[in-house]
Amino acid sequence: MSSPIPRWTLPLRAWQRAACAAWWRAKPRDALVVACPGAGKTRFATRLAHALLEERRIERILVVVPKDHLKSQVARAMSLAGVQLDPAFENAAGRIAADLHGAVVSYQQVAFAPGVFARLADEHTLIVLDEIHHAGDGATWGTALKRAFARAAHRLALSGTPFRSDGTAIPFVHYELGACIPDFSYGYPQALADEVCRPLAFPLLGGEAEWVSADGTLIHSDFDTALQTRRQESERLRTALTQDGWMGHVVTRAHECLREIRAQGHADAAGLAVAMNQEHAHYVAGAIERYTGARPVVVVSEDAEAAAKIRRFAQSRQPWIVAVHMISEGVDIPRLRVGVYATNVTTPMYFRQFCGRFVRTQSALRGEQLAYVFVPDDPHLRPLAGAIHAEVQHYLRRRDPRAGLAQALPPREHAEREPSLFSGIAAVAVDRGVLHGGAAGDPLFALDEPAAQTAPAARPFKAEQKADLRKTVNSLVSLASARFHVDHRKIHATLNQRFGGSLPAASERALERRRVELLRWLTRNRYDGIV
Repeated sequence: MSSPIPRWTLPLRAWQRAACAAWWRAKPRDALVVACPGAGKTRFATRLAHALLEERRIERILVVVPKDHLKSQVARAMSLAGVQLDPAFENAAGRIAADLHGAVVSYQQVAFAPGVFARLADEHTLIVLDEIHHAGDGATWGTALKRAFARAAHRLALSGTPFRSDGTAIPFVHYELGACIPDFSYGYPQALADEVCRPLAFPLLGGEAEWVSADGTLIHSDFDTALQTRRQESERLRTALTQDGWMGHVVTRAHECLREIRAQGHADAAGLAVAMNQEHAHYVAGAIERYTGARPVVVVSEDAEAAAKIRRFAQSRQPWIVAVHMISEGVDIPRLRVGVYATNVTTPMYFRQFCGRFVRTQSALRGEQLAYVFVPDDPHLRPLAGAIHAEVQHYLRRRDPRAGLAQALPPREHAEREPSLFSGIAAVAVDRGVLHGGAAGDPLFALDEPAAQTAPAARPFKAEQKADLRKTVNSLVSLASARFHVDHRKIHATLNQRFGGSLPAASERALERRRVELLRWLTRNRYDGIV
């Protein structure tokens, strides 16, 4: 039996209360909630999970996230309400410790072993599918989700960006004429009106570039010139993003903006640059250091320390972080105020996901908290910035919260599939003005203090405490193995036999009993288990 659930004490925003009330009236088996980045989808899901546990309508919760580095973040956020989930669940364990309410896993984990989750997700289980559009990344993922969660009592799908089907059906989502139909929507204009999201300004950077095209042609063009093919437009953008003559100007301007924000009172404000790939991420980081003197944190998916780096950066005062896809969605770093869009991905969904990293308000700050995203004045990116700018302007002029977010298609990589002679030669940047919504036409002009969600008091994060206990147990097992000349596996087998189950699935009490037993052996210098 899982741990008892404490009384709910965390604050909720108006939309979160409304969405919970709407869900509770219908108690649907499947529901899709679309809320813009920064609005608080995790808090909404936590409230619903807490209420279902409190009413004993469910006994277990499984949250599915798109990336491994989001597991601990979600588990920690839910633990603030006493909902204790295991972010380190392994498919091989096959079961969840009795003193936890469930686990946070990745879509990839479910796809690898749908049968494991089919056994876990019974008629007393709530499934939370975070950023559900990732389930359309491949037909096998959608098939695995349907098999894994067919018996679940309730399936709650969340998305920060509305999406349409690209031909791959996403399970548990209702479609009409190829478009998903949310059960509850909360868009960026409404979040601005409710003062739970920051408005965004978009400094546009134009300029000129020269490159050898894929067919060997030498091309020189500025961003105002209409090129013959989409490939040439992509090459122009890639050239700008890889040349110091362009990137040096952009990172200098972005860093000046960040320094000004810090000088105005947001002392730990930070910047995020998104790059095309790992090699380019290190180039962008090098450009920031060369032109500003600030050494950025670089996070890429292959780095085993990526999640820890992101967590440390969020809690630090370091000015810059550079990533590829690691911080495109889901990651919560409220101090981000300046972005550099240095990638050649030009899809609406990816652009909006990146912009969503900068809209989270902070209650301790005074003023409008305007955030800035520096964008190449590319013909495919300019309209995307303009669409968000229009939403900000609509909010400022009319304070009308009813407008919705534009629908968008899933992002895709711009990869060369044929032999190419493409080579960037040179580029220079030119400031093209700022799309902004600040007062008096000044994007750094401060308005009255907005209301923001108060940070909750911390509760013990059981999964983290148990992870520390497991490390202690493993260390003591290693020590006992060396002292008594007994294989690690036999010592673990003894502990499993005496205290029930395996180490990954052990409760906190069982882990503590293992620790005490190991200390008893070591203190008495006598091992009495399997040899």
